[in-house]
Amino acid sequence: LMPEGHLALGPSFALTRGGYMHFLCPTRGPYLQHPPLLNLSRSELMIDFVVLGDSHYHPTAQRDFSAPKMLTRAREVLDASVPAINDASPDFILHNGDLLCGGDSFDLSTADYKRSLRDVAQAYAGFSAPTHYVPGNHDCDAQTGSFEALIETFSMPRILDVVDVAPRLRVARANLYHGGGIGHWSDENDVALRRADVEARNDGCGLLLMLHEWILPDYLYPGDDPDTGCVHDATRLRATLLECPAVAATFSGHRHLNRLRLWHDILIIDTACLLGYPLGFRQLHLDEEGYLSCRFQVLDCPDLLAASEARSTRHENDRYRGEESDRDTTVLLPRLCRIWQQ
Repeated sequence: LMPEGHLALGPSFALTRGGYMHFLCPTRGPYLQHPPLLNLSRSELMIDFVVLGDSHYHPTAQRDFSAPKMLTRAREVLDASVPAINDASPDFILHNGDLLCGGDSFDLSTADYKRSLRDVAQAYAGFSAPTHYVPGNHDCDAQTGSFEALIETFSMPRILDVVDVAPRLRVARANLYHGGGIGHWSDENDVALRRADVEARNDGCGLLLMLHEWILPDYLYPGDDPDTGCVHDATRLRATLLECPAVAATFSGHRHLNRLRLWHDILIIDTACLLGYPLGFRQLHLDEEGYLSCRFQVLDCPDLLAASEARSTRHENDRYRGEESDRDTTVLLPRLCRIWQQ
């Protein structure tokens, strides 16, 4: 029984460790019923968008580095991804960060960093829909640690900002690196998100939060830090999300895994690496009833996909790809329904 009185019944329903609720709604019918949403017409609330991340463009890579990335074929992925995403006819596009190969892992020269910025900006200028970005940990100049050129090139937030993307729907874009190269949910991020939540609720708008690093942990064992594998101070961020009821869903990348979880009444969506297996992006559709349909679309680069898959074990590739319901599913967004019913 959901907080607003909806009854959720389905063939795939599980309460996972840590209290995360994960369910698949393959059809509407009797599985989830709720009152019709008010104040918006059907045509206004048919929203299509794309989410991608960890594209890791490197213009001169001599090796691929760690799996599943295929850095030596970064240009091929860059060229294939833009028309594939445009074919999805999105209303807007979200990139979860790590556009480049800066940071401390790839020893990218400043000259190649600047070339990367030019190449990616030129390619992504071909997107047919407004595109919104957040920085990742590999997006700074490896030699200086500066994100400044990236922020200016792609109009990224310096702390957290909000963009109207559709009727009564906004995206909050969080920069986790404004204090340096380590991802951190800061005081400034927290204050800005709380302010955005108040404004969204006053205006009857839902919020989608995008940031680079994970919010929820993966596997935890006795004695593990509850923020293992997450952005620094994720415990605080999770507490803030529970107190910000306009935030209906979050979008992250960073760990190159597809994962989808309904945590409390917030949908958490993590997306795999674009530059390696399973080599794709998410295509999403939000309808007038508050249902979000997710489909993972694989780039039409079969040789590249096979080469990346061959770098890892079957178990590792299964982790990157995620379960069926981590890739292709339909979920009701409870918070969005409540907001849109106002």
